[in-house]
Formats: sequence, structure tokens, C-alpha cells
Amino acid sequence: MKPNAPLGPTVGVADPPVAGPARTLRLGTRASALALAQSGMIADRIRDLGGEVELVTIRTLGDVRPPDTTWGEGAFVGALETALLDGSVDLAVHSAKDVPTTEDPRLVIAAYPIREDPRDALVCREAGLTLERLPAGSRIGTDSPRRSAFLRSRRPDLRVHPLHGNVDTRLRRLDEGQTDALILAVAGLSRLGLKDRISEILPADIVPPAPGQGSLAVQCRTDDAATRGWLAHLDDPATRAAVEMERAFLRASGGGCRAPIGALARIERGEIVLVGGSAGIEAAQAQAETDETPTVAWGVERGPIEDRIAIAAWLAARLSAELDERGGRREGTARSRRILVTRTRDQARQLVAALEAAGLEPVAIPTIELEAVAPGGPLDAAIAALSSYRWIVITSANGAEAAVAAARRTGTDPAGARWAAVGSATAEALSAAGIAAALTPSRASGERIAAELPIESGDRVLLARADIADGRLPAALRARGAVVDDVVAYRTLEAPAASREPLRQAIDEGPFGAIVFTSGSTVRGLLALLEPAGRRIALRSLACCIGSSTGQAARDAGFGRVVEAPMQTAAAIAELVAARLVRSPDGPADPSFDPTSDPTARAFGATTEAVR
Repeated sequence: MKPNAPLGPTVGVADPPVAGPARTLRLGTRASALALAQSGMIADRIRDLGGEVELVTIRTLGDVRPPDTTWGEGAFVGALETALLDGSVDLAVHSAKDVPTTEDPRLVIAAYPIREDPRDALVCREAGLTLERLPAGSRIGTDSPRRSAFLRSRRPDLRVHPLHGNVDTRLRRLDEGQTDALILAVAGLSRLGLKDRISEILPADIVPPAPGQGSLAVQCRTDDAATRGWLAHLDDPATRAAVEMERAFLRASGGGCRAPIGALARIERGEIVLVGGSAGIEAAQAQAETDETPTVAWGVERGPIEDRIAIAAWLAARLSAELDERGGRREGTARSRRILVTRTRDQARQLVAALEAAGLEPVAIPTIELEAVAPGGPLDAAIAALSSYRWIVITSANGAEAAVAAARRTGTDPAGARWAAVGSATAEALSAAGIAAALTPSRASGERIAAELPIESGDRVLLARADIADGRLPAALRARGAVVDDVVAYRTLEAPAASREPLRQAIDEGPFGAIVFTSGSTVRGLLALLEPAGRRIALRSLACCIGSSTGQAARDAGFGRVVEAPMQTAAAIAELVAARLVRSPDGPADPSFDPTSDPTARAFGATTEAVR
């Protein structure tokens, strides 16, 4: 299934498998009590379907580490994946939260069974205590940077200290008085029959769970169709959708399974809702008993289930930007420096070069296409009569090229006329054809050229422009007494079909820090090319516009954050983008998330039955 594909139907466990292996399936598992309990559940499900399963215990790097050291990325997964690849086992059961977000293409998560409660639990040595009622200075044992960061964000007076080991070891240390409380996964305690040890289940808007927590990930070889056929009967689409979204959020946030990042997704009234939390760089120091409160950012996004990957990437970008602005950025989570330029790379070569010089990463995908007017039409007739005009006003480089081409077709010498260029790029296009612009206004805009063009009542003015250009410039010139011929120099086709797939791929690769628009048509063309999910993400992005009319078009289209370059030049718009994304990052599009008041986030404190 493609990451953004619609979910298929749930296959009930009572249905007989379509096809099954004649051999006994070898299920790879760690030897810890929790891993054996989880693997036993999967083995029993397969046996219920009529299959044969034997458990094969494998020691992982996480199992052989010294008891009081932290585990690294993939510590509990690597040895099991190696056993799958060398054929020692046919399937392996992991806690989904332990699986790295970068997956080996030779392996596949063939099933995410129905999820247990994904939240974290507070386990206290003294009965009756809750997080709010723990005395100041209480010691909380956890080896998770995520748990320690969000706990200390809520209760900076608590003393978080590292406490390692499996569940049984940590509970024993709690009972021996080595700590006052623990934070453990509800799912793990439940699977071990230890739910009675839970003092309080922590809502996801206080301590967001690790992405994938509470879910099992059943993995096999990609080319093992028989094993995949059995495991397809264990896959729960709602769990898969939620876990894929959470893992996409983690991946887009630049973190792994040890990162101080939490997320929980659930399906609600036909949509998928994601609550995410991301902690700042101080979280890495949260294990030390410091007095500094970690910086955290929260957010909630919702939308169609099939758009879950794109929605997760957007939320990750927004929270990373918020942390960056508040000085709590983690390495790897800086705001995206990818900039979408809505013209071809050749048409926007000066802008692309200026953005690259500013340390940004422009991606040029045209959202409009230009079409030359037919020879022998009104443009050729106007150019053939150049001597009858006091001024020829050109408002774009494309207009300049079209007018020059018409002069060549009609055998007209353009040097005998007085040309006005709206800005430096247009003047350079005229200069390339040997035409010196007699006027370039003090600021590159139609308003300024209308005000500064030296004309008298009755003077004839030729405008050679795009077919979709608005009427303000000719109206302003006529108001000054000019006789204006407004001629189409080229036609603009919005939303060229050839750009649709490159644009979709570019958005799937991650969020853009900003989108650059050079005309209202580029705004409309972009939105027309995008599917609903991409359109929603685009409208939340920072729109950097080349002038006021383009800025207004962006606002009219629904962009919530619009900035305008003071001059219509490549250098000015590159400076604008760099100022926002490199030197003085812009704030998040929406107000900061308040976990104490957001009803969507509070809903994650309820049971997970709605997900199932």
C-alpha cells in the first residue's frame, strides 16, 4: 500500500487464509517477558487461523547492553531484522515504537494488529498519588528523553533521573525505594498482567506517547508472499493509519525512536486527528537534575485519512518552526529551507541564483505556461506602428521578448521608439535585444510606472502585456489623459498538466519553508494543480510575493501568511525569503497550542475504542 493510499477493509480473524505456507512459521522474538507475551499473542492469532508457529528467541543489542546504560536507535530491532534477512526466521514481532523510521526495502511491516492503549502510565511507590499530587522534589525514574522532557515541562519541580532495565527490573527498583515513581507504557503493563500497578494514566496532552506506542509491528520479508498472506489477516487498518501517521511525524521532525518527540493519531468521525508534541534541545539534558524547564511545542491537525502523511509532515514543520523561534530547536529540526518557485528554472534563473546564494534550496516547478500570440495579429499591427506611440510600456521580461519577436516579424526597427520597463529584469530583457529602456520607475510596480511616466494629455501609449493582466495600469494612464492601446503580447495558461506529478513528488519529499509567487496567475495555477491535501498544506505555507497585486491574489486565494517584496526584483524577493527563514524565522501559522484548552487534544485522554 502506498503511504498515502486509502485504507483497505479489515480482514476478520475468523476468515480462513487465502493461502498459507505448508511449513511451520518461525517467529523471531526477544526473550524478555514482555516480548514473549507480545509474540505469543501473534502466534496464537496465527494458530487460530489454522497456521503452525514456533517461537525462536534472539538476543538483541538492547538485551546485552549493560543494565544501567541507555539504548540506541534500533537496539531491539536490528538482530531480529538480520535473522529475517538470512532466513533464520520467517516473521518478527516488534514494539512499533522501537522500529526505526528508515526501513530496509527487503522487509515490510505486514501487520499492525489492533492497538492497545497507547498512553503512558505513572506508577508510584506510594498508593493514591497522581502526577499533580506528587510532592515537589519527587524522583521519577525513566530513561526516555521524551517522557522526561514533557514531565518536566508540566512539573519542573520533579527530579527526573535515569532508570534502565525491563519492566520487572524497574518495578523492583521502585519497590526497593530507588525512585518514587516510574513512567511506563500502559500497553506493556497490560500485556504483562500488571495494570493494577498503574497509579494514573497520563493524558496524551500532558505526555504525548512515543509514535507507535501500544502497537505491535509484525515484520517479514517483502518477497515472502506466503507469510504476508497469513499476516494480512492480522492487520487492522485503523491502527495502521494511526501508526503510519505518527511515524511520518517522527520522520519529518528529524528524530528517531530516542528523540523527545511524541505523537498520537486516531480516527474520529471519518477523519484522522494527530496530536503532536516536540521538545527542544534542553530535553537532552532533562535526565540531569537541572532546574531549567524544557521548551516544548504542541499542535493538533486533522484531515482525510488518505492525506495522513502530508498532514503529519506539515505539523512537524510547524512545531519545528515554533521551537526554532523560541530558541529550543533540536539539531536536525530547523525550518525547511526548501523554497518552491512557481516558474521554470530558466525563467526564474536570477531568483534561483539569489535564493541559492542566501543558503536556501529553491525547487522550480512552473504553475503557469506561456503561449505566444499568433503572428499577424494585434501585437504585430501595433509594433509595426511604433512611430505613432509616445511610449511603449513593457511590464515583464516575457512581454519584452514577445514585443521584440513581433518587431523582427514585421521588420520594424525598435530603436526608434521610447521604451519604458517596469523593472530591472524587464530592462535587461530589452537590453539583450539592443533596446535601452528610457524609463525604469523608482520602484518596480505598475503603480509607479503609471505615476512616473512623462506623458501629456493626448499622448499615445502602447502596453504589451499578458492576456490576464489586470486593468489598473491602463486605467491609471488614461486618467492622466493618455490614449492607451492595451495589446496582448502572450497568453498565460494556468496549471500546466506536466507540472502536476513533479509538484506532488516535491510536496511528498517534505514541507517547503516558503512558496514564491511572481503573479496572481502563479497562485491560481498552483492551487489548481494540487489535490485537496496538498492545497491545504500550501495555504498554510508562507507566501512570498513579488508585489502588492500578487500578494492580494494570495490572500484572496486563502493564504494566511503573505509577505510582499518591496521591489519587483529577484534580489528583493530572495532577501525577503532569507530574512524570514534564515535570519529571523517567521512564527507558526496558527496560535500556540494550549493542551489545557484544546478539546481535540483532550479527547486523547479517553479510551481508544473509537480507533478500533
